[in-house]
Amino acid sequence: MRTRRTSSLIAASVVAIAALVACATPPVRTAPFRARPDSVEPGNLHGPFSGRVVDASGGAPVAGALVYASWTFEAGAALPTPAGFRDFTGSTDADGRYTIPALAAGDVPSGARLTDFVLVVYKRGYVAYRSDRRFLDLGPRMDFAQRQNHVALERWREDYSHVRHLRYVGGGPAVAALTSWETEEAVAELSGARKGPGELVPGRGSGPFVVAAVLLTEADIKAQTRFDGSFETGPMGDEPDTAAYSSQHFKALGRPESYDVALRLWRLEPGEAQERFEELAQSLPGVSRTDELASRSLRATEGEIRGIAFLDGPRGLVVLLTCGTAQCSSEDDAVALGRRIVQRIEQLVPAPAAQGGTP
Repeated sequence: MRTRRTSSLIAASVVAIAALVACATPPVRTAPFRARPDSVEPGNLHGPFSGRVVDASGGAPVAGALVYASWTFEAGAALPTPAGFRDFTGSTDADGRYTIPALAAGDVPSGARLTDFVLVVYKRGYVAYRSDRRFLDLGPRMDFAQRQNHVALERWREDYSHVRHLRYVGGGPAVAALTSWETEEAVAELSGARKGPGELVPGRGSGPFVVAAVLLTEADIKAQTRFDGSFETGPMGDEPDTAAYSSQHFKALGRPESYDVALRLWRLEPGEAQERFEELAQSLPGVSRTDELASRSLRATEGEIRGIAFLDGPRGLVVLLTCGTAQCSSEDDAVALGRRIVQRIEQLVPAPAAQGGTP
């Protein structure tokens, strides 16, 4: 009997130790892509990755295209939080081929788990490629493969929107540097100097849309806060951009989240915009109404995050800016960034007619 009890205790101890080891080693999310185009096995988020980039119209290799890869991590269980990212920048060779080395074990932050991998391929004169979604409908891409991936870049067409393309591409400093020329085209679209599509996503709103990426730039932030680092920019990921909503996230490279800046923008009918602003006023923590920006505005604070929200009633726009305390050392920094956004809106978005037209 004693032997059986001893064996049971040992077995229970082994199970408990195994469980502790499993908890101490955060699991890696199953890759949402295949290992190879001809395989049904899932790929490995760690990599390595390889593929070939060609011109969709004739199949010729596209040499010198930017290849930007990023891995995203998170920590926590019941309330997971971002835990940083790692990236890789390269280019295609003369035959259009690219290789991305596997993520090293030392690159994974302690206690974090790898949750996502995204590949961006960019070449001027073409529509960019993302491994996670398509450009035309922003739907999920289902044909990406870890190895032997095939990328067919479509030639840029004049009826495509540079505003929409910038939002689609996202990416870090290398991507931002290569796409900087598109910012002027995007501004021209919004100001009416260049005709662009009437909506960002088919079937979701109509009329001239506004994109958060052109309302606040990395240069604007650095000029105000004197930040000497770099940002990775892209949409927030909470919901896709539409004609009624847009977001931009400035993630400080190699710095904690208290250096991050985020911008959310809603374009609604005037009455709905007022309701949205009131919802923010009721839901944000530490709110104080100041009415120092646009039609109405407020300040909000929670921990290491400062927030500024304002309503542009005539244009039907609601803006929420959040800035970490390491970036915005005072509320005045956040308000100054808010003023820059207001000025850019006034430059780019025509005010409705006095008789009550909508933007």
